[in-house]
Amino acid sequence: MRPAVATRFAPCTGPRRRAALRLLSLLAAVTLGVVISSCSIGLPSSAGVSSGQAIMDLESAVLQLREDHALLQAEIDSLRGVASYQDTIIRQLAALSNVSMRPPSSSLP
Repeated sequence: MRPAVATRFAPCTGPRRRAALRLLSLLAAVTLGVVISSCSIGLPSSAGVSSGQAIMDLESAVLQLREDHALLQAEIDSLRGVASYQDTIIRQLAALSNVSMRPPSSSLP
C-alpha cells in the first residue's frame, strides 16, 4: 500500500487572488486614511467625524475580507484532502487489479 503522493498546486489565482488583492488595497486605504486624518489638525469637527466613520467602515470591510479569506482557505484545504484521499483509493484499486499507473505529473493543467 503506497501513501498518497503530494501534488504541486497552481499558484494563487482566481477568487483567492482577488480576495488577497482586495485585502491589500483596503489595508492601503485604511493606512492612507489614518495618515490623512492624523495630519488634518485644522479641520472642523464634522470632517473629523466623517473621516472617522470612513475609517470604521474600512476596518469592517477589512474584517469581512479576512473572514472570506479564512473560509476560502478552509475550503481549499478540504478540497486538497479529498483529492489526496481519492488519489489513494485509485492507486489502491489499481494495485489490487494489477494495473500499472504512471506517476503523477509535476504540473497541473
